[in-house]
Amino acid sequence: MTTTIRIRKTLKGELNGRLLFFIDRPDAESEEKNLYARRGLDGSPVFGVTFYGLQAGDEIILEEQENNIIGFPFDFRDIPKGKLNVQAFFIRYHKYVRGDGHTIWGMQDNGGGCNYAVTPYNLYSKVYTVDWGNEDITMDLKYEIKPERRLNEGEVLSQNNYDDKGLLRYFKMRSELLSQFWGEDTYIGANVLLPSNYDPEKKYPVLYWQGHWPKDTPAFRYGLELREAEQGVTAYWDSGKAPQFIAVNIRDANMYYDDSYRVNSANLGPYGDALTKEFIPAIEKEFGGLGTTEGRLLAGGSTGGWESMALQLFYPDVFGGAWPACCDGMDFHAFQLVDMYNDENVYEISHNWRHAERPGMRDVKGNVIWTMREENRYELALGGDLAHGMGQMGIFQACYSPCGEDGYPVYSYDPFTGKINRDVVEYWEQNYDLGAYVERNHEWLIPKIRGKIHLRDGDMDNFYLNLGHYILTDILEKYDYQGYSKMFARQGHSFCMTMIEPGRKKISEKYWNRNRNR
Repeated sequence: MTTTIRIRKTLKGELNGRLLFFIDRPDAESEEKNLYARRGLDGSPVFGVTFYGLQAGDEIILEEQENNIIGFPFDFRDIPKGKLNVQAFFIRYHKYVRGDGHTIWGMQDNGGGCNYAVTPYNLYSKVYTVDWGNEDITMDLKYEIKPERRLNEGEVLSQNNYDDKGLLRYFKMRSELLSQFWGEDTYIGANVLLPSNYDPEKKYPVLYWQGHWPKDTPAFRYGLELREAEQGVTAYWDSGKAPQFIAVNIRDANMYYDDSYRVNSANLGPYGDALTKEFIPAIEKEFGGLGTTEGRLLAGGSTGGWESMALQLFYPDVFGGAWPACCDGMDFHAFQLVDMYNDENVYEISHNWRHAERPGMRDVKGNVIWTMREENRYELALGGDLAHGMGQMGIFQACYSPCGEDGYPVYSYDPFTGKINRDVVEYWEQNYDLGAYVERNHEWLIPKIRGKIHLRDGDMDNFYLNLGHYILTDILEKYDYQGYSKMFARQGHSFCMTMIEPGRKKISEKYWNRNRNR
């Protein structure tokens, strides 16, 4: 049999990027009709291969690409025979001619928040029902994802565009620093929640809430009330009894991830400086921030927890306090379950004559949900081996690693075998290991952050992030940091980001097993 993917005849110019091929059982239970929207390790199996220079009307025969295709959770050649639903998708890449002299390719932020399934101008076919292995298949990439709405005069797609509503305002600015790095106009956006008694003539403290792409959602999910844990937030905020401050969610999706990690990076650009020198001053001028160290606070969980901690440590004169929760690995002796300094392999644990697969995620009972090898393989299927997978492992490489001669991140471990690259790990340690940073700089740093660090996590963190929490707490306590570090028994990832006070109301195990987003 042959599987042919045809490029739409109305295509203008070259088509460059990642061709994805999805399969699923015809009776698979899913709220999503399109297979490409069933994302994640438990979603539709996916197979990917990268192409450059395709033209209108070109045809791709997948069987001819079998040796180049990366699949998850199994290889293309192992697709089971029989009745299947199949769909083709094309992630369109954009050419970046960066200010550092490198030319690279990746999916452009067109307002989709680094979610390929909703990013404008990506192509897809309809869903076909086929007898796999027993018939030839021809699929047409004739549909294109459109922007959510027509742009108003002066608007650009980057970081999307939303309309103000009530206390929620939307802000976007071009960053000169990031534009110089990327070689083209680059933007940062914000969702700004104003206090109930907001007076534009007054000045307010500002809470910068760190985390993933928020789309149009405000801090605290104000106005949504979707979960039990959030009920009453909106009423309290609107009552006038809530503390009067401004809460800011940041939109900074990029070609590698839905979030920049908000520090300076060889591959992502000077996001830390752009945030502190351009973005925050602009936000505070526009909406009336106090403009003082004490008037700028940080909070967030998981990715946002790491960002809150890193910003407080790297820019201690800018921020007056941080409340990080369930932070990504803050010390690389605990990169989840991996000791990057002493282990040999990210994917395997050696036990004399045998090797055990290293877990990557667990439920709160300790059952393994997926392994490190599986998570990395999924990202390889989506994007190949240039950190194009737009996932958690890819952004770690893009943020923490040096830039290679080809302009892409140098992996700290082989993405196919898991073998650790000691030279790159040394670079990680010198630049992004927060525990090592505190140790190296404690004499001048601790006086600036004393009383400002407030850590929280559960001891059954689904991604084993409690391990890094323990290490960093020990370091901070050694230098009398005078903050707090709270670890909650039998709680998983992100539980401490809700408005429920731990111990007052039980959070259902079913919910936390389902909550697998970082």
